[in-house]
Amino acid sequence: MAELTKRVLTALIGIPLFLLALVGPPPTVLPEGSTWTALVMLIALLGTVEMLSAVERKYPEVRVNRVIALLSVYLPLDAWLNAQELVPFLPTVRLTALGAILLALGWEVWQAERRGNLSVWRNVGFGALIALYLGVLLSGWVGLRLRDVGCDDGAGGLSEGLRLVILTCVSVWLCDTGAYFVGKRFGRRRMAPLLSPRKSWEGAIAGVLFGTAGAVLASGWLEVSPLSAGVMGVLATCMGQVGDLFESALKRELEIKDFGGLLPGHGGVMDRLDSLLFALPVIYVVSHFLPICP
Repeated sequence: MAELTKRVLTALIGIPLFLLALVGPPPTVLPEGSTWTALVMLIALLGTVEMLSAVERKYPEVRVNRVIALLSVYLPLDAWLNAQELVPFLPTVRLTALGAILLALGWEVWQAERRGNLSVWRNVGFGALIALYLGVLLSGWVGLRLRDVGCDDGAGGLSEGLRLVILTCVSVWLCDTGAYFVGKRFGRRRMAPLLSPRKSWEGAIAGVLFGTAGAVLASGWLEVSPLSAGVMGVLATCMGQVGDLFESALKRELEIKDFGGLLPGHGGVMDRLDSLLFALPVIYVVSHFLPICP
């Protein structure tokens, strides 16, 4: 089966499931954003497993600290719990997480002495990178989904945060599509030959234009300020491409093509979501400074 066909089929199955979790049931059934948070935590877990596997294949002497790395799964949950009203057990959860981190660091000391192998910097460092890269950025996904900017109910009763996530996804997906086809047909000037030899400036510019236009057009249905949607479209598409290049840098250093093979035509979870991984948090940040209501 052709690579493009695999990509399209995976998208046709994956995008509806993605949107279903994003929208979720009414708040009377489950708390706002709970299914989205569950999906984000699953993405964090799968991404962590992919990155752990890739790092330890490249550096067999390294044993990445699992507890530190799995903060990537905890941090989005913490962001969701923090947004809920009256969660009396949140301090206990945070103290438990802190205790687990201290035990994990103590474990590294014991292992270093027992094995006579001083790999503490690498074991903990790789774990911390995974926790920061996935955990912090995916927490931004949760924060954006729960964003409340005080607009009147609109767009079919969708919350402001939900509308902003959809707007960002539309922008990034159109950017990826435009960059792929324009770059393939007209790409001449290599954008980052070392990190991603097939990416071109022509494709990157086309991606920004496609994604920004999509954001502005979607702003009418989503009832978001068109000017702000345009600004967010530019930022989302630019940061999405930065995210793509950042992950390419990680993969080049690890000497792998993909982090996994879970998604046919796309690679692993990390390979498919690298653009959104950067784009959604940056929109969460700028949504605090731009007028969202039309």
